[in-house]
Amino acid sequence: MADVIKEVDVKKDGRNRVTLPDAAFEHYHVRVFADGHYELYPRVLTEPLISARTLEMMDASMANLDEGKVGGLLDPDAMLSALDEA
Repeated sequence: MADVIKEVDVKKDGRNRVTLPDAAFEHYHVRVFADGHYELYPRVLTEPLISARTLEMMDASMANLDEGKVGGLLDPDAMLSALDEA
């Protein structure tokens, strides 16, 4: 188990929030246990794997689908035969 380097008392405010003084991280994962104690683990968020431009394109595609702007059905056999001919 890790050594305790700092111990503080905190109080929740009127909106059930707790402020961590001198918190080392911006985001934490919290586990709540049946006996009432909490565990906080620091989380380092990473950049999304999908770019904002790709997400915009996906949103536009879904909007088109909802509006019924879709193409016809694809025939996989025709696609395979076209690949064989190439």
